[in-house]
Amino acid sequence: MENNVGKKKRQRLNKNKKKSWRKVDISEVEEFLEDQRLQERTGGLVAEKPDDQLFFVEKKVTDVPKALTRKTSRKVKAQMKLSEYESSQQIEQGKIKTPKRARQVLEKLASGKKSLTERQAEKQRKTAKKERQERLRVRRNLPRATYDLWADSTKMDENEDIHYLVVTKKRRVNVPSHLRDKPSVLNAVEVPHPGASYNPTYEDHQELLMKAHNVEKKKQKQEKRLYNALDAQFPKAGQAPTQESILAEMSAGLFGEDEEETNVEQKGQEGDDVLRLSNNPRVRREDKKDEKQRRKEKEKKEQEKMLQKEKEERIHSSTLFRVRSIKAEILRQEKQLLLKAEKRRKLQEEKALKTKKLGKLKYDNPDLEIKLSDELVGSLRELKPEGHLLQDRYKSLQKRNIVEPRVKAKKYRRYKRKLYEKKTHKIVQT
Repeated sequence: MENNVGKKKRQRLNKNKKKSWRKVDISEVEEFLEDQRLQERTGGLVAEKPDDQLFFVEKKVTDVPKALTRKTSRKVKAQMKLSEYESSQQIEQGKIKTPKRARQVLEKLASGKKSLTERQAEKQRKTAKKERQERLRVRRNLPRATYDLWADSTKMDENEDIHYLVVTKKRRVNVPSHLRDKPSVLNAVEVPHPGASYNPTYEDHQELLMKAHNVEKKKQKQEKRLYNALDAQFPKAGQAPTQESILAEMSAGLFGEDEEETNVEQKGQEGDDVLRLSNNPRVRREDKKDEKQRRKEKEKKEQEKMLQKEKEERIHSSTLFRVRSIKAEILRQEKQLLLKAEKRRKLQEEKALKTKKLGKLKYDNPDLEIKLSDELVGSLRELKPEGHLLQDRYKSLQKRNIVEPRVKAKKYRRYKRKLYEKKTHKIVQT
């Protein structure tokens, strides 16, 4: 019991209830918000400050003892070696003994002459230094575009790696040639017929009426064709066959002709048996050919082949003398090819003006907006509008192959609605 005195009992609360939200411990959240407010009061948030405001670089340099490196010159090394040797106090008869190698190096440096190896090494060092500076210069320079970034097409260097440019997405995707082609050559807004004006001339108005008349006539012809093919093939309710007429028609010829049918069936079976026994014609002794007849047939075939070969050679040799007729034939063929090409070009132009089938539905031209003769008023103020502007624009999009033809979707209910009665809303009937 003594150990549990200082401990706080854990509360088990349902956090999905609004009344228990006030009892949740939010001390950590409040500490975080208080710290954030303190930072904002004292110069801003630390997490949003740049590095140069949080850290500084110490520029004071401490003294470092000089040490011999590989880059230390040979003259300095020789002088240091000589000074070390002199400090060893190896003196004989008032003279300092200098090491032979150090003396040679000093004499050589005093003369200023360089050996072949030293000259080559110096040349290599200069070349390496120049190459290193060139690499650093190239690395520091930023790449500059040698082409117009906003142009339609960019010329790329042949030495550039295409795979690298594709992977890094620095190379433009090849644009297809038909990207900027319009789906149709038709104008977005077609010019209406002059007869559709609010005050048209008599000829233009009659021409528009004739055009609408032809459209309606074509529709009636199509409806009549469908009626003749479907509805007209079936009788009406008054002319429909009854059960008795169907039974009489189906039982016609079944009684009184049994014997004839049995005779016909027997004859047919006998004929079938003969055909089954011998399918090929009989071979007679008189029809068999002897050797003389076969030899004559062979000679006749060979003679026909020779005559055919001579005829082909004669035709081939005669072609040399019919150059004019050959030229005329070539000209005639070229003329036919030109006519076919012109016909094909016209078909392509007509096809460009037509509407393509983009979906399962076919595009139907809207009805012509016309006014009858008694509806013409001659004044724009009294004119009643025809059609609908939004429908006209939508039909234009369909005609220009931008939107596929559509119909309004019908809502079908798959199952019957079920009615449920809740206990809380139950109707008590008394």
